[in-house]
Amino acid sequence: MKIPTEAIKKELAPGERVLWSGLPVRGLRFESADLSKSGFGLIFFSFSVFWVHGAWSQSSASSSAQNTLFPLFGVPFVLVGFYLLVGHFFWSALCRKHTEYAVTNQRVIVRSGIFSTTTKSIEYRKIPTLTLTEKSDASGTIQFGETKADHSGDGVSYTATKMEAVPDVRVVYDIIRKASSTPA
Repeated sequence: MKIPTEAIKKELAPGERVLWSGLPVRGLRFESADLSKSGFGLIFFSFSVFWVHGAWSQSSASSSAQNTLFPLFGVPFVLVGFYLLVGHFFWSALCRKHTEYAVTNQRVIVRSGIFSTTTKSIEYRKIPTLTLTEKSDASGTIQFGETKADHSGDGVSYTATKMEAVPDVRVVYDIIRKASSTPA
């Protein structure tokens, strides 16, 4: 356990004690969910590059400004494909760099954010299920509750509060289970 940051200490209520605090594992990580994203990214990226190459080949045959600009419409698709292929690994690493966790005698606190900070507080009595996913290096994810479909104007996203890339995740999981079974 590392010493809680000042930001975490500010979140504590009177009488609340930190049982564990820490940071997610740093650096690039490969999770099983990344396989499908990267696989789709490979197809999307390859097709986009193929399209831009074809459009560029067609436009270089003529000298009009319209034909010269036409291949540029494929550039955003190439960028999206690149993100899906490998960029999401770097984005995930950057997000973890700006995340911290704390387990108290009353709740779990997850602080994260790159451009602005979001603090999530999960009280033990409001956690219907606790799911542990452990990797061979003893790091892993603790999910609080079930993944829910969030139907917003932007489509459907699936969300659940998680502590991701937690080092020694089994130890943290046991601390949470013990704290949640103890009356506050």
